[in-house]
Amino acid sequence: MIAGPPRAVKTVRALRWGLFGIALALASLFIAWRALAAVDFAYPLLYDALSIDATIARYGPENHVRPRFQITDRAERERLFGAIVDAVRHDGRGLRALVYQAPDGHAIGRLLTPAEIEHLDDVSRLVAGFERLGWIALLVTAALLAAAALRREPLPRARAFGAGGLLVVGAGAAVTFALGPVTVFYWLHEHIFPPGHQWFFYYQESLMSMMMQAPNLFGAIAALWVALAAAVFAGGLCAARALLRRGADRRSAGDAR
Repeated sequence: MIAGPPRAVKTVRALRWGLFGIALALASLFIAWRALAAVDFAYPLLYDALSIDATIARYGPENHVRPRFQITDRAERERLFGAIVDAVRHDGRGLRALVYQAPDGHAIGRLLTPAEIEHLDDVSRLVAGFERLGWIALLVTAALLAAAALRREPLPRARAFGAGGLLVVGAGAAVTFALGPVTVFYWLHEHIFPPGHQWFFYYQESLMSMMMQAPNLFGAIAALWVALAAAVFAGGLCAARALLRRGADRRSAGDAR
């Protein structure tokens, strides 16, 4: 009877694959984030789903800080949202120059207030940190996969990764629904952003908040992000399994010769 690997070896292997799962999960979130950013986080689709035009029609006339936004058309609102997304992903560059225009192309006024620009600068720094983490996660995932291929170590059953992922997502969803999505949204903002920096804006005072129908838009984007990241994660596991299996088959064929 051949003894199995020592317990220490099994523990190290489990930790290694656990790290791989975490790195792949972060990499999947990063890839999903980049994919959604490339299509402005599906704002044109969510614009209809959330009836953002009705929100602007209702609250636009009440905004005396940045007036007449309600006369802008849908194309202009999509352009402005895309410009904010682009600026946030590039150190906030261009935020101060954003101007909203009437359908005839005439400039009406500046889109953002100083407090909104400060908030978006904070968001930009948060995004930059997340993107750096995403690149690191991609490198760690690739390195661990390459090391497994050299050791001819097969990928554990997908069930193990799936169970861990479901546990994390399920726990997060349970806490979110127990406390309330809006409560969680506010709590995160209170603890993520610097003290004294405004992050809550009424629709009547903020074109940014109005055109994004905050926090409803962010909830919808988060749902899309998680769903897409889950698909990327599943695809990554399938690709890793196929890669390791192919490498093992090639080595076995070479050894047979």
